[in-house]
Amino acid sequence: MRRLLLLSFLTVAVVSSASALQLGVGAYGGANIPIVQEDQGSGTVFGLKGKLSLIPGISLEPNLNFAKFGDAELDFGATREGSKVTSYGIDAVVGAGMGTVGFKMYGLVGAGIYSTTRDNDEDASKFGWATGLGFEIGFSPTIGLDIRGKLNVISSEGGGTKKSAAVTGGLTYYIGY
Repeated sequence: MRRLLLLSFLTVAVVSSASALQLGVGAYGGANIPIVQEDQGSGTVFGLKGKLSLIPGISLEPNLNFAKFGDAELDFGATREGSKVTSYGIDAVVGAGMGTVGFKMYGLVGAGIYSTTRDNDEDASKFGWATGLGFEIGFSPTIGLDIRGKLNVISSEGGGTKKSAAVTGGLTYYIGY
């Protein structure tokens, strides 16, 4: 009887959570700026994201990013081609509502897999993490303009890291509002 009661309670909780499910989809683009990497120049980044909120004030954002670093001028006059980085991961966003009109600030933290390619270098896929701040301006309950700064830290061989800052702007469309 206890198991049946517990199962009934969990079923009701899942069904009520599913009916309160909030969802958004978005696209963004901007600048990709290397931090303490002399072999990379500033480049571009663009990506796609989903936004899923199960509780107010906290949402999850699965994302897919395509970044390119610019060419770097080396000390002895040579130029080195910048890397291309494709990543996918998930960010937890704290402090911004979904589908609301007006200005909302938020913080984020996330993790993902970063695949780096560059001519004449070995391709590598490494674990990385990200953190950042941003704000969204909701023009209507269905459309929001999102501006954010995000620090990406990618693990590298020998215990070091590769760091970059992505400064992006984009639009998010909220479904069902």
